[in-house]
Amino acid sequence: MWVLLPAHFIMGPIHGAIVNWCGHRYGYRNFDSDDVSRNTLVFDFLTLGELFQNNHHKFAMRPNFGVRRFEIDPTYHVMRVFSWLGMIEMKPLRELTEDEVPTLAG
Repeated sequence: MWVLLPAHFIMGPIHGAIVNWCGHRYGYRNFDSDDVSRNTLVFDFLTLGELFQNNHHKFAMRPNFGVRRFEIDPTYHVMRVFSWLGMIEMKPLRELTEDEVPTLAG
């Protein structure tokens, strides 16, 4: 466990800078909000789902930040595996209603 500590110290600030810079500056918005959060799909693979900032700001407590069909949150699937292995406990995912999911034109 301690072996990964240096990687954490290096990647933490880099990850935070990418998320806070790209996730609030570039991309598209699924939902209107009082902030400038955006979903930055192009760089999302680098942050494993963290760049779905607009979705995260709308549904902050939802473990899956992907809302549209093409928005895949890899971290959510890792969490599901950890839950299946008994390493973490997850509440059932609340599915979004049709009114909550934006259309492609939205």
